[in-house]
Amino acid sequence: MSLERLETLRHDMKKCVRCSLCKLVPLPTIQPTGGLRLQTRFTSACPPVDEYHFHAYSGGGMNVMALALLDGRIGVDRDLAQIVSACTTCGLCDVSCKFIMAAERQDVIIALKEYIAELGFGTAPQLENPSPLPNWADGLRLKTLPESQAEVLLFVGAGVHHNLQHAATARKLAKLLRRARVDFGILEDEPESGIEAYWIGQRQGFAEQAQRVVDRLDNARAKTIATLCGEDLGMLRSKYPSYYRAPQAKVLHASEFLLPLIQKGRLRLTQPVKQCVTYHDPCYLGRQSEPPLVWQGEERQTHGVMRYFTPPKPINYGVNGVFDAPRQVLRTIPGLRLVEMHRIREYAYCCGGGGGVPDAHPNVARSAALQRVDEARAVGAETLVTACQHCRHNLTHWQDGTITPVVDVVDLVYTAAGLG
Repeated sequence: MSLERLETLRHDMKKCVRCSLCKLVPLPTIQPTGGLRLQTRFTSACPPVDEYHFHAYSGGGMNVMALALLDGRIGVDRDLAQIVSACTTCGLCDVSCKFIMAAERQDVIIALKEYIAELGFGTAPQLENPSPLPNWADGLRLKTLPESQAEVLLFVGAGVHHNLQHAATARKLAKLLRRARVDFGILEDEPESGIEAYWIGQRQGFAEQAQRVVDRLDNARAKTIATLCGEDLGMLRSKYPSYYRAPQAKVLHASEFLLPLIQKGRLRLTQPVKQCVTYHDPCYLGRQSEPPLVWQGEERQTHGVMRYFTPPKPINYGVNGVFDAPRQVLRTIPGLRLVEMHRIREYAYCCGGGGGVPDAHPNVARSAALQRVDEARAVGAETLVTACQHCRHNLTHWQDGTITPVVDVVDLVYTAAGLG
């Protein structure tokens, strides 16, 4: 099955012209913060390439390997699987490539991971299991759905079971919603999104988990789902539709949900937070959160080499992800100064925390995190703000010496609202 899926992407593989945009973000997209000298330090696009310095680890390199597999020139072995497992599946190579052509690099990489896993060379998904941490909602007396009814379902993510910081942020978001008099509730024994299975190519396991999660969410009968973690929004809005379907309720990230509450005065931010911060765009909240586009038509060839679609095929360029809401929320906080890093929005550099890489290639996770923190420091930021539990953990975990604090958008809103 996975080999057949790879075959459908053959023409995308053959479109590679070795331009290296999968390794180097398009230079016109680099933000000029700090002057030209600093810009040249932060132009790379691929964490495993930055660490290993071989083309094979890039989006283009993996497309070459996938094409060689289809043509029978190579086979899958442990060495090939080890190379592919270094990919954080961040999707930057995909949107960077689309700066000059319409090719689905990310689809090829995911299909390649699924084929490797199908042949038994992958790893088992590391599904998060609740640890002895206390229940994050203890003492809050929140509604539980579907036993109770509520307009909004707060989906906090698996991180609350094993990460004290994420659990604390979940409590803060619940208190903010209560302050704004939002009618909301939570799921008892909330299911894990399955993102780990998606990352390492466990297609069947991810599809089954997507079905379980979506059915649970639909059964809650809420009109809106507010996710705390960016990766959960990416799963619900972008990945689930390709493996099962999207939830029936409208899915919003916490920043998207909080912004109108602030703008309408239902949530007043009166306490100054005097910090200079920068915002790190999580991959699955940003470029990887676009819903899949539906297209029916025919791919044709002309002049012996050029291929085109009729009718024209719509392309996801990564530009319609959740980029503005977190920044707009930060700008409503009195006293806060927001500066931008050089690689932002759909061209943001990956934190290194995805794709199962922290377990399979901790050196890649470490080097990516340190490069991103260095970029934040280079633009003068005192604090690095993000909106994903994996980003926050990985950007914090590898730091030593001078520490740059990493916080969630919700944490700053909570402080500005005078709740903590």
